[in-house]
Amino acid sequence: MRRAAWIIAALSLAGCGGGKSSTTLTVICSGGTQLVGAASIDVQGDLVNGRPMMEFPDPANRGSTGTIAVAAHNHCTITPSSGG
Repeated sequence: MRRAAWIIAALSLAGCGGGKSSTTLTVICSGGTQLVGAASIDVQGDLVNGRPMMEFPDPANRGSTGTIAVAAHNHCTITPSSGG
């Protein structure tokens, strides 16, 4: 059931921005900020080493891909924000 929630969240955020706005994404897991400023996030459906993974174009290193491993029992939120 949790995998379905991750996939639904990712799909709903995939349409954010429409190409013209400067929307970025922030990921917070269990109260700690994990990522700020990503243009997109790919939430993978499969577990890696027993943990769900998030993959994103690294906002600090253009052309690089980063990953976040979500610890067991952590709760993460992905929040869009517009940069005026």
